Amino acid sequence: MHLSIVQRCASRLGLQALLVMVGLASSTLVSAAGALPTYGEMDAAGFAGAPRENYALQDFSDKYRATLEISAKDDVFRPGVINVYDKASGAALIRVQSDELVLGTDPKTGKVKTNVHELPYGEQSVLIYQDFNFDGIKDLALMDGQNSCYHGPSYQVFLGTADGFRHSDSFTKLAQNNCGLFSVNEKTRKIETMTKDGCCWHQTSTYSIRNGEPVLETQTVLDHTGGSGLPTETVSRNQNGKMTHTTRIVWEEDQQREVLLSFRLAPSGKRVVLFRSGDASPVFYAAVDSKNQVGLLFPQAEGEQLKYDAASHILSFVRGDTAYRIVGDAKGAPTAMQVVVRGKTTELKLLAEPAQGSLNKVADALKAAQ
Repeated sequence: MHLSIVQRCASRLGLQALLVMVGLASSTLVSAAGALPTYGEMDAAGFAGAPRENYALQDFSDKYRATLEISAKDDVFRPGVINVYDKASGAALIRVQSDELVLGTDPKTGKVKTNVHELPYGEQSVLIYQDFNFDGIKDLALMDGQNSCYHGPSYQVFLGTADGFRHSDSFTKLAQNNCGLFSVNEKTRKIETMTKDGCCWHQTSTYSIRNGEPVLETQTVLDHTGGSGLPTETVSRNQNGKMTHTTRIVWEEDQQREVLLSFRLAPSGKRVVLFRSGDASPVFYAAVDSKNQVGLLFPQAEGEQLKYDAASHILSFVRGDTAYRIVGDAKGAPTAMQVVVRGKTTELKLLAEPAQGSLNKVADALKAAQ
């Protein structure tokens, strides 16, 4: 049956209209895909041209599922993409990409492990699903690389809502600027971060949650970089929106710290310790109370020094208008301590218990440090 010219034109116009409609539909799908929130940085072109492997993440939610597409190279850190989907609709919700993801699979299922959160330096999985802001809705942390301290894992954080997730700049900042993901204490309803700089500087911070956002409550810094090796502890507290700070020096036992002489004063029991941190290292004096707080540390300022008079068996030092003296016997055992302020001498008694070490050991250490 032959179609008339009019029918053929109508068919052609209908086909063109159909193609236009399909084109519009395709454009809408591309646009929707392009609008998918994507976080993190990677060499997308290099990743697209390289062999890749696809993994399902272990079931972590009744409402959501996730996949990991990652480079097939057998490296510890690999380029990869994490995608999160709505289970009911199949809609893609979040995409996080990175040049440095890790592949940790369950040997039984072959799926990528989730909710692995070993602190402070243990394994942390690419996805952690937990209620971070204590609103009763679980939130999501997705690894976006190794951007935290010492090339440790960092995360983009998404807070759960009634109909999906919203990205949180404040929680993400905490998961970028510290050592790995923060810890969550469900009993106290607080979260805690930790960061460090080498062996000798550590910082821990505790946050409460107000209006769904983290608010710094306390921050403690332990700094071991002083010459004595004893840590200086600075505690900052949030007092009605204003941070107040207290600093103290803390005595702590250390296998590298050699106690040359130690005795206690009566009746307080305050401990006097002379110590060094290695052969030929400087000798320090510390007065330590029952809470291990150092009330006096010497030397600290440039030019301060301990002196020992072998003839009188007296160790002495001066700070400001006050002189301190430890008097010993011929064997180096301490017998008394004196504090002299503007010519007035106060005798301090020692507890009747054996001293640890001797003034002779202190004298030898002072000579070795010269």
